[in-house]
Amino acid sequence: MQVSLALPSHLPALRDRLRALLGPQVAPVRLDPVSQLIHAVLSARTYEEVSWAAFMRLRAAMADWTRLAEADVGELEQIIDPATFADRKARQLPVLVRVLLLKRGGLDLDFLAQEPVSVAMAWLMSLPGVGAKAAAATLNFSTLDRPVLVVDTHVARVARRLGLVGRGDAQEAHLRLMSQVPATWTAGDLRELHCLMKTHGQSICDHFEPACHLCALTRDCPRTGVGAAGQVLAFRDLRAT
Repeated sequence: MQVSLALPSHLPALRDRLRALLGPQVAPVRLDPVSQLIHAVLSARTYEEVSWAAFMRLRAAMADWTRLAEADVGELEQIIDPATFADRKARQLPVLVRVLLLKRGGLDLDFLAQEPVSVAMAWLMSLPGVGAKAAAATLNFSTLDRPVLVVDTHVARVARRLGLVGRGDAQEAHLRLMSQVPATWTAGDLRELHCLMKTHGQSICDHFEPACHLCALTRDCPRTGVGAAGQVLAFRDLRAT
């Protein structure tokens, strides 16, 4: 029996439908919060395999993350290239580490485990170069294991097409989706939802050519058949039926 997304909270049904197609998502080994924050900055607008390779090269080059505070920008750029905007990220990372050292007197973000999620998100987003996605990734993907959803490009696209969020920015999409999260959900539930939506967005709900004929969510998607540029291929407003 197919699960309907027409529920007070759509997210459990969405997760169940995608899990039935893709299988349960097992969390990878988690990094410490500072390492995860650095990786999150590196991963912005960058393919995952490229950002992880850049992160591993950077970690091998830095015996301690405090070394980033005084690192040469040109050398950093060479280490993290071909990450997208490598020159910008090479300038951002030393500033980020310096600010962390000034604010905390060291590189330890474990205190965020005790703060309300909204407070922890706001604190991280006050750091230079840290947006909603990087802040959420630091809290959820790291050993902090906080219940917050990471909304990347793929998650936001799937959510928009399903009508779960509007066409606002990443911060607005994050807040809108978090308002729909069941109170009983754990950090692991949100990590799995992220993985499922991201995989779906990469493989089926593509930006340019969504494979609606293969989609497990077609019945409830008001954007079925609509491509990235808005061309209607086989449009039908399923919520009107």
